[in-house]
Amino acid sequence: MHILHGAERGEPAALLLSPLRPTFKSQSSADVTQSGSQFTLFLTAPLRACWQMFGLTLSDDQVDVMEDAESIVSAAFAEWEVILCTSTSLDLVWAQVLSEPLLRRIILRFIFCRSLLMFFRRQEDSDEYLPMCLPQLPDSVSPGSEVVRSAVMRLADHLKVSDCFRFDSL
Repeated sequence: MHILHGAERGEPAALLLSPLRPTFKSQSSADVTQSGSQFTLFLTAPLRACWQMFGLTLSDDQVDVMEDAESIVSAAFAEWEVILCTSTSLDLVWAQVLSEPLLRRIILRFIFCRSLLMFFRRQEDSDEYLPMCLPQLPDSVSPGSEVVRSAVMRLADHLKVSDCFRFDSL
C-alpha cells in the first residue's frame, strides 16, 4: 500500500491503513466475521470498539458510564476537528477530504483508534498493531500530542481501564 501513495496518476490519494495485527483481548474468527475487523469497528462504532478491546460488558445500570464516555469522546472529536481544520501543516489531500462531513468523522475516528492502540499495553510492542495514514496527519493530532493523549487518558480513567495503558511510552 505504501507503493500506491505518491505513485498516483492525477489526484493524490489519502489512505487509512488498518493494523496488520488486532489488539482485542478476545477476538475470535467468528467475531471478525460478524462485526468486521478491529479497525472497521473503530471507524464505525468507536466506543463499541473500546468496550470490545477492554473486554467490558455494558449493563443497564451502567448507562451513565456510557453517556459520559460518549461526552468525553465527542468533546475530543470537536477539539481535534478544530485543530485539523485550522492546521497550517495539513497536507492538501487531507484538506480536500475534510470538507466532507462523513470523511471528516472517519478521520477523527482514525485519530482516536490510532491513539488508543498506540498507548495500549501489550505483551509485545510492535508497529504491526497500529493503523497508519498516508500522507501523515499533522503532529498536532498525533498520539503523542497533549490534546490527543489527554483525551485518551480521560476516557481510560472514566472507564477504569488506565492499567491497560502505558501513557509514558512516547
